Amino acid sequence: MPQMSKDDTSVRLSHELSEGEKEATRNRKAKVLECLKRLGITCDKAHMPNIAILGSGGGLRATIALMGTLVEMKKQGLLDAVMYLCGVSGSTWCMSTLYKEKDWSENVQDLEKRLCETLSSTSWDLQQALADVSRAAEDELFSLTDVWASFCVSKELEQHDQTKLSDHKDAATCGTNPYPIYAAVEENKLHKEGENSPETWFEFTPHESGFPGLGAFVSTKFLGSEFMDGHLKVERKAKDICYLQGLWGSIFGYMKENVKFLIELIWNKIHRRLGEEKKNTMGKTGTHCTCSRCQAVLLVLDLHVLTSAGKDHEGVFMQLKEVLKGKNSEESYQKCCEMSRMWGLKTVEERIADCAELLEAEFGEERFVSLAMQGEVISICTLIWKIWKCICHWTWGRTHNFLYNCDTIAQTSDLAKHKFLNLIDAGLAINSAYPLMLLPARRVTLILSFDFSSGDPFKTIRKTAKYCETNHIPFPKIDPEEIKDRDNPSDCYIFKGKDLPTVMHFPLFNKKNCPGEVEHFRKRFSTFTVSYTKGDVQELLKTAKMNVANNHERIVKEIQQLTSS
Repeated sequence: MPQMSKDDTSVRLSHELSEGEKEATRNRKAKVLECLKRLGITCDKAHMPNIAILGSGGGLRATIALMGTLVEMKKQGLLDAVMYLCGVSGSTWCMSTLYKEKDWSENVQDLEKRLCETLSSTSWDLQQALADVSRAAEDELFSLTDVWASFCVSKELEQHDQTKLSDHKDAATCGTNPYPIYAAVEENKLHKEGENSPETWFEFTPHESGFPGLGAFVSTKFLGSEFMDGHLKVERKAKDICYLQGLWGSIFGYMKENVKFLIELIWNKIHRRLGEEKKNTMGKTGTHCTCSRCQAVLLVLDLHVLTSAGKDHEGVFMQLKEVLKGKNSEESYQKCCEMSRMWGLKTVEERIADCAELLEAEFGEERFVSLAMQGEVISICTLIWKIWKCICHWTWGRTHNFLYNCDTIAQTSDLAKHKFLNLIDAGLAINSAYPLMLLPARRVTLILSFDFSSGDPFKTIRKTAKYCETNHIPFPKIDPEEIKDRDNPSDCYIFKGKDLPTVMHFPLFNKKNCPGEVEHFRKRFSTFTVSYTKGDVQELLKTAKMNVANNHERIVKEIQQLTSS
């Protein structure tokens, strides 16, 4: 596909690397060659191996484990040999923290200490989160990703990073650090075509973001702006790192069983806290909004909370009927009566669908007065209503589609038909970004795959083999017999073949770094754990480091073989 334009206000249609990535990898080569020389490996730029580190998803466990891995790679004299650093989900949280520092790989030990201190602090500010999500709700691109980023991810990481990904260009290009690539998938493509479709995969770098499978990219600083036929139409403010961390790490928010969590978040965190602030700042006894729409939504939320807890909810249904009756809406009133009879027999999804139909019909077009609070204009009604609508339609990661009405793309993909994209956690697909690292233009010859996922430590490698088979991508054969011990894996597996990339796969917990305790460590460091003590953080760092330290010689040997072949 020909390159459409070199102008960064236009879509770039090409399977070549961006100019920014080309510059970064050129600058990085000198550092890599110096490192190889220190390891006793001599080669020139033309025969230099392209080495990539892949960090899988795994929540806060992956964040900490990737940090420990990188620190030990530096200590063992291996980090400077790496060209690319690519992450999914929790690994992206670690990466996006590092690249705020231009020379992070030279000071990674100091950043490790800072991470320990940050994760052990209690600096998260609920008021800041409320203000952030209220501002986000004013945008047509508002989605549950905004809620997840403000109330969950920022709390887990104990930070709210308002810098932009494009601000990381210097750290990515200077040659001091590996080039960073962050993975996501497009929700509609994932559902329609699955994880094995190249069009499903989306990448973010400080220079460009887009669909490598299509060869379609846009300047990262304009991601979220409006494009028409491949050209910038309306520039919009780019999302900050906090939002992107929520997008990259949205897998556990996105799972449908967390509807209950999101509902309770609105009820317990947003509605009640705003009500308290209204009472405290305005000196009024009535702490909750009294408009009929807000009353109806909050009663529906209360129904979910009570039903999920197995408590009696008939009284709340009576209140909801009265609100609707007061609206003189006989049809909605009768619908509510029918719902009350069947409510206990329905799934969460079915209840939400019923309520969505009821409330959209009754209140969808009404407008409400805002509440002034601490200098910010915050509408309790609008905020709660917008979050409720996002839950009903299960809206995540919404952004303007830079390929919208792009004639060239329309010839090969239906993506050009859609005004919006919905970008979500790549952990919902393969959970390790092999599809991005195996692009021919990147010419990666050695992949160091650090798998921080839970459960089966070989799931990512098996899924990747299937992806490559489907898309005719060269990849080593995976022998089922070699990866059958899921409950007590070794610390390193090597897969390779003639004219194929070599893959070194490192399960986080294994019989070398936690002998006889693999299952214990998996439970202790669960993906669902949202905070760790300082001692737990240090233990996890130590465990991850052992996978590098114990395999230093094997890594060097594989590099040597690649340079001598």
